Formats: sequence, C-alpha cells, structure tokens
Amino acid sequence: PATATALFNDSTTKIIQNPQIRAVDGQKASLKIGDRVPVATGSFQPGIGGVGINPLVNTQFQYLDVGVNIDITPRVHAAREVTLKISMDISNVTGQSNIGGISQPIIGQRKIEHEIRLKEGEVNLLGGMLEDSTTKSLSGIPGLSQIPILRYLFGQTNTEHRENEIVFALIPHIVRSQDLSELNQRALQVGTASAIELRRVSRPAPGDGGAPTQPTPTPPPAQSAPPPAQTPPPSQGSAGGAASFMFDPANVTQPAGSTFAVNVLLTGAQNVYSVPLQVSYDPKVLQVVNVSNGGLLSQDGQSVALVHRDDDQSGALQITATRPPGSAGISGQGAVVTLTFMAKASGQSTLTISKGGAKDPNMQSLPVSGAVATITVQ
Repeated sequence: PATATALFNDSTTKIIQNPQIRAVDGQKASLKIGDRVPVATGSFQPGIGGVGINPLVNTQFQYLDVGVNIDITPRVHAAREVTLKISMDISNVTGQSNIGGISQPIIGQRKIEHEIRLKEGEVNLLGGMLEDSTTKSLSGIPGLSQIPILRYLFGQTNTEHRENEIVFALIPHIVRSQDLSELNQRALQVGTASAIELRRVSRPAPGDGGAPTQPTPTPPPAQSAPPPAQTPPPSQGSAGGAASFMFDPANVTQPAGSTFAVNVLLTGAQNVYSVPLQVSYDPKVLQVVNVSNGGLLSQDGQSVALVHRDDDQSGALQITATRPPGSAGISGQGAVVTLTFMAKASGQSTLTISKGGAKDPNMQSLPVSGAVATITVQ
C-alpha cells in the first residue's frame, strides 16, 4: 500500500516579562533570567611509561548563565534625569558538540553595552536583536529521492524557518531623590587658595521690632576702630609706590541692548604674579557677557590662567588672573582683564572693585587701591 503524508505546522510564541529592579545611585544591579548550563573543564596530565604512571584526566564542571543577563548602573542627576550604564547579554544553547568524548553545549550570544541618559518615566526601546534562520533537510531512498519529479514519491523534504526577536523597554523611575532648596543651590564665595574667607551678606531688617536690639554688632565697629588708626602709617609710608586699579573708561553711556567693554587697569605694579579681585555691579542694569585677558600678566609671552565666576543674583563678579607656576612677577602698568557687559535695562550702575589685590611669586599680598566707574544705560 502507498501512503502519502502532508504535514504543515505553524506556531507562534510571544513572551512578555515585566521585571522591576530597584537600585541605589552609582551601584550596579543585576538581573538574570534563564538557565545555568554545565560546561566541562579540566586538566590533562600525560603518563610516564618508564615509571608506569597512566595518563590522568581531571574533569570539572562550571555553570554558565544562559538566557537574559542584564547589569544596570544608574546615576541620578538634577532635573530628575537618570543615566543608565547598561550591559545586556542574551544567550541560548544552539546545539551540542562532542569534544574528547564529552558533549559540550554550543552557546549563541548577543551582547549590548551602552550608556544613555533619560528623564524620569521616559521610555527607551532596545530592539534590533533579531534572529532569522531557515533549515532544509531531505531524507529518502538514495538516488530516487534526488530526482526532481520522483523526489516527492521516494523522499521527504523538511523545511524549518525560525524567527526570534527580542525588544526591551527601559523606563527609569526615581523612588526618592535629594531635596534641594534655594539655600542649598546658592553660590558660596570662599576667597582664593591662599586667603580663604566667606562672604557675609547683611540681612535687611525693614520694620523689624528687634532692630533696636542690634547694639550688639556695635562692638565690632569699636574693635575695628583701632586698626584704622594703625593702618594710616603704613599706607602713608607706601603711598609713593602703592599700586592701584583703574577702570578704562571710567564713565560709560550706552543704549539698552548694546554690548560694551571696560578694561581693568593696574598701575604701579611691582613683581605681580597673581591678581584676585571682585567687581560689584547692578544686575538689574548690567549683565556680564565675557571676561578676557587684558595682557599685563602675559606681556612676556607667558600664558595666564584666568578664572572667573559671576553671581548674577547679587551682582558680584570674582576674577583671578595668575601667571604660570615658577614664573617671575610682572612690573609696570596695563590692562589685567577686559570685562564685556550687556546693557539690560535703563538705569545707572556703579562698577566697584570691592575686593582687590595682588600677590607676588611667594603669594604674599601686595597693597592695591580700588577703583570706581559709572555706567549709564539710556
């Protein structure tokens, strides 16, 4: 009797997993979904014929994680953003191989390593991990199963087509973050490396009933009165060679919306290595655009390290210009820095060097008098 068999099989598998990982900022979290497959390892010791020692094979087994292995290291930023450093390894057993009489698994692997920054609740899809394979096999009577027409009577053809696609959706959520107030984010002025000091801000007390109870601050003025009595003698003794700051130009009139530059000059400089200063201005009238080197400290061709920080809330611009380490000081006069401002609104602002000075190569302070300029915005 003749038998005809026609088989067709179509199967679709869809697996949805929703794992959730809770991690600490800066600490690695791992997720492993799959199996642990044993792999034979060991050592071989050859025998010695003259002594009669047979070869020794020491077989050991170690287990490999096969499946979905994910390592995530989160880093939380401000504005509720999260940076995810991800290492994703997707592997499966694709077959077996006989090595030395031991069946060893053949492991297929797809691996991704990347780093991405997301907002809280933002969805990031990891796709493209597609596997498409087609397998054809022929079985039957030798010779007859290979003839084009007779192959359907005396042979059997098996075609297997597999498609495997994996898509990951990463959604970061911040469970608890650090609470920052305006006081925590406020800029703090700490002076320079050689003269550490804190900027004290006087608190306005309009209409406070406790204002009359403020006579306690009067002792500091009483204590500060004797030092001024001692400071005039040295200032008079060094008046002839004391350095001083100047604004160039000292009076500026600009329309609103324009940009202009003001040079900070240093005259009478003797062996100057570094110039730290603070320029006060009205932030409602002016806005700092740029601070550039004026050329006095680099007149011999040396590079100058220029660092500045602008507090646009209080109108305090801190600047430090320093020559390279090991270089000698500069003497003479010229522009230390050039300040570029933008006229924001109509009004009048005063540029004042509230804290200024100079230092020699030994980081000893040199006396420098301040300067004042008037900026009028029409």
